[in-house]
Amino acid sequence: MRLFKTVSVIILFLCVFLSSCKKETSWDIDAAIPIAKSHLNISNFFGDTIFQADSSGLLHIAFSKDLINFTIDTLVKLPDTTVNLGYIVPFTTNLTPGSVIYSNASGTDKEITFDVPNGVALNKAIVKSGYLKIEYQNTYAQPLNFSYVINSATLWGTPLTVNQVVAGNSHLTKIYSLDNYDINLTGLSGNQINTLVQTYTIATDASGQPDVLQVGQGMVINLSFTEIVPEYVQGYFGQQNMSFGPDTTELGLFGNFAPVNLQLTQSAINFRIINEFGIEMSSSINSITSINSNQSSAVTLNAGNMLQSINVNRANKTNNPSNPVFPWVKQININSSNSNLNPFLENLPNYLAYSVNATLNPLGNISAGNDFAFFGRGLKVIADIDIPLKLSANNFMLVNYSKIDLTQIKELENLNSCDIILQAINNYPFEARLQGYMIDEYGQTIDSLFLPGNNTLVSAITDVNNVVLSPVNSKLEVTLNKQGIEHLTKCKQIKFVSQFFLPNQPTPITIRDNSYLDLTLHAYVNYTVKNK
Repeated sequence: MRLFKTVSVIILFLCVFLSSCKKETSWDIDAAIPIAKSHLNISNFFGDTIFQADSSGLLHIAFSKDLINFTIDTLVKLPDTTVNLGYIVPFTTNLTPGSVIYSNASGTDKEITFDVPNGVALNKAIVKSGYLKIEYQNTYAQPLNFSYVINSATLWGTPLTVNQVVAGNSHLTKIYSLDNYDINLTGLSGNQINTLVQTYTIATDASGQPDVLQVGQGMVINLSFTEIVPEYVQGYFGQQNMSFGPDTTELGLFGNFAPVNLQLTQSAINFRIINEFGIEMSSSINSITSINSNQSSAVTLNAGNMLQSINVNRANKTNNPSNPVFPWVKQININSSNSNLNPFLENLPNYLAYSVNATLNPLGNISAGNDFAFFGRGLKVIADIDIPLKLSANNFMLVNYSKIDLTQIKELENLNSCDIILQAINNYPFEARLQGYMIDEYGQTIDSLFLPGNNTLVSAITDVNNVVLSPVNSKLEVTLNKQGIEHLTKCKQIKFVSQFFLPNQPTPITIRDNSYLDLTLHAYVNYTVKNK
């Protein structure tokens, strides 16, 4: 009897359990989840590569910008050149295979002269790349052979040679590479310029048949030297006057850094003039202007005569093919003491406008035809900019993005409430006002986090000279409404916008390599988990 009662109780329990399993159950879960972190060092907003710390830890914006890069293709242009050759018989001739129709051995067309502009007189060139294009037209019934040699163009000591058979009554076009050929441009006499030597023969080919060459028949040939890019040129490059600009170049320096009423304590630009040409020049940087296109403002650099009438000496050869040039370098240091450089840079330029003139060989052909230029080498003007971050300003803004991680919140669609708490550690010597913007997967801003007036981060603790003694923690809190929770579920990253307010006193603020703002964003959520 007792066994029966026990079994009955077990069966009743199982029935109740199974019945309850068929019903939906739910419970609420509270969780504190870190969803975004950001370490905001000022280098985040420019790129680490342009920052350098000096021995005291003071950060410097230090970077280089190419203003001029004047290369061989601007200095010497080898134009495409076409030459007409061939022979048309003036009378009827009986020919057998292997008969020579014409040879220029005693002719006057042994030389080809290139029309090089700007008074450039070359005596030697090495071709990096280029082509000899030959178009053949044979109006004779039998095949003709064109034997052609450019005696002045050699590759490893062997002249460029073409032997081409052209079928009777046909047209043919062939392309021959000129890559790496050494070209002597002194002509037959050895004292000419821009001139190479060629020899050629036109003959009936041994594969043909005896035939009659009628009046007006023969071979017409067009030779074209095309797309010639020199690896090396030598000669006299003339007394050319070169102008660069007026033109502008993008600076790409200040980016999102937009201070109001910026005042620098010091700054410097070192202009490096690097001449890799074997040629003397005289140059002047006529003007250089900082342009802030966002504010429509411009400041022209005033450095007296320091950038005027600069004598540029020639480079020298190293006789090392992998590094063929000893460049000549001149440095001109413009700083806040000898110019208006501080206002020039305080304009926060995103563009530089410039105008530069140069005169080649101002003293004439003093090298006796030994000016030279190598491919990839040239005249460069580089501006090395140095700005110590010891400055004054009303305020400035920095922007950074942080990906958001919601993977720990399993039931995004069942959120009941969400509080966002931001923990901040400020190691900068000024307070900040922070806003966080929710960005969706399409890069669109869909909401903001903090209420204006309730988003201030306290400054680090400093001494009387604004030197940081210790960082300070701050906390910002916000409760999301239903729409804010919906936007959070679509958020893929947070855009943090920090507006820093500098103390209003004469002592400049010093930004060091250990300055930072650490942000940690937590979501304190309550969500419902359902079990069916």
